[in-house]
Amino acid sequence: MKIGRILIVFIFIVLAVFVGIRVNQKIQAKKKAMNQPAAVKVVPVETTQPSRQEIIETIHASANIQADSEVTIYSKVNGKIAQNLVKMGSSIQSGQVVAIVNRDEVGYEFKPYEVKSDAKGVVSRLMQNPGAAVNPNVPLMTLVDIDTVKAVAAVDEKKIRFIMMNQPARVTLEAYPGEVFAARVTNISPVANAVNRTIDVELSIPNANHRIKPGMYAEVEWTESRRSSLVVPLTSVVEVAGQKYVFIADNGLARINAVTVGAVVGDSIEILSGLKGDEQVVTTGASQLNDKDKIKTIRPEATR
Repeated sequence: MKIGRILIVFIFIVLAVFVGIRVNQKIQAKKKAMNQPAAVKVVPVETTQPSRQEIIETIHASANIQADSEVTIYSKVNGKIAQNLVKMGSSIQSGQVVAIVNRDEVGYEFKPYEVKSDAKGVVSRLMQNPGAAVNPNVPLMTLVDIDTVKAVAAVDEKKIRFIMMNQPARVTLEAYPGEVFAARVTNISPVANAVNRTIDVELSIPNANHRIKPGMYAEVEWTESRRSSLVVPLTSVVEVAGQKYVFIADNGLARINAVTVGAVVGDSIEILSGLKGDEQVVTTGASQLNDKDKIKTIRPEATR
């Protein structure tokens, strides 16, 4: 019995020592792990150097096409239309006879009266048919001069200071997709529209072949300014609390740098201030960065 008790005590002591050793090993291992430096995160990025590009800012306005002039023709005598000598679309010269009127004053006999045009143009509308009674107050037809047409554009009042007399412009029409017509400013209204805050600007467009018709819808574009500026990819610019920033690669670190941006040109954006042009600006990966993050520059092929 005494030997059995001794054996049990011995086994208990051995187990206690073994457990103590294992616990101590775990404690030491945990301390060692805690003393190890944390793994440093390295963000893979692509970079590029700012490039210089010509920035062209433009002004756009919608417009309606109008005839250069419009004339209404009347008979100078009372009578009835005997014959219209022209039809809609006929080209007329000044002094050309356009209609014959039979005078019907009782007790008198007159030769048929020739109605002549006082202007050149194209007949846009015939208002009276043969047999219709006419007098000096009844319009017979209208003529429009469309050798040159006008585009009347409504320009935002904030942009009107950039519009000058004789300034060239480019006009496009829905009727002729892909074509651009040259125009020039001929008149600027002295008053603004109080409702939509626009100012009417008239432009003259040569139209010798009469392809452009009064009443067509048009878009007008002017060049506001041209300048050479630094640009970076749009993906380079990040915004924090309303301020725009880019990250510059500096000896393996990402340095945050405030910038002022301007016009967007395709997939690039103008940098007005904040860069000199010789920096390596982070493009791909900029949205994942914080200031002074470690970075690794990679070739674009490496991200595909």
